[in-house]
Amino acid sequence: MSHLEVGSAYPSQGRVAGGALTAARAVRYHPATMKRIKYVSRFAMPFRENELEELGERAAEKNKTLDITGVLITSGGLFYQVLEGPKEAVDEIFGYIRSDKRHTDLVVLGIEEDVTQRLFPDWSMKTVNLDAEAHVRLLPLKVLMEAVFEQQQHIDKMMWAIDRGLRQEFISKS
Repeated sequence: MSHLEVGSAYPSQGRVAGGALTAARAVRYHPATMKRIKYVSRFAMPFRENELEELGERAAEKNKTLDITGVLITSGGLFYQVLEGPKEAVDEIFGYIRSDKRHTDLVVLGIEEDVTQRLFPDWSMKTVNLDAEAHVRLLPLKVLMEAVFEQQQHIDKMMWAIDRGLRQEFISKS
C-alpha cells in the first residue's frame, strides 16, 4: 500500500504545461509518511543576531518548498530545532544540517516516524533567538536547552566509559 497520492496539495501548484508534475508540491503526503526530528547542537562559530535571523529566513524559504515545518530556537551558543514533514524531505534537510560546518556537537534528542499530526503546522521555520528576547517567560526555555545539552553530553561520556570497559574486559579475556 502506497502512502503517496499523485496530485497537487495546492490547487494552483503541482502541474506544469502538459500535465507534468513539479517536485515538492506534486505529491500529497499521507500523515503516515511524516517524520519529526529534534536535535540540539552548539554553534561552531559566533553568530550576530542578524545572521541568526537570516539563517531562519533562508530555512523557512527552503522548508516551504519541501513541506517542512518546525521551530529553531537559539540560546547561549546552542541551536535547538524541531523538523517535521515528509520523511524524505526531513532526512534531506537533516543530512544537510549534520554536515553543516556551523554546527558542532550535534545531539539527536528524538526521531519520530509515522507522525500523524504536526506540532508546528503554521511555521515553515519559526526562529526564536532567546538571547535577543527579553521576556521573562522565555527564561525557563533557555535553562532547559542548556540542561538538555549538558545532560546529553554526560550520557555520551557514560556510554563511552561503558563501551571502553566492555572492550577492555573482552579484549583481556580473548
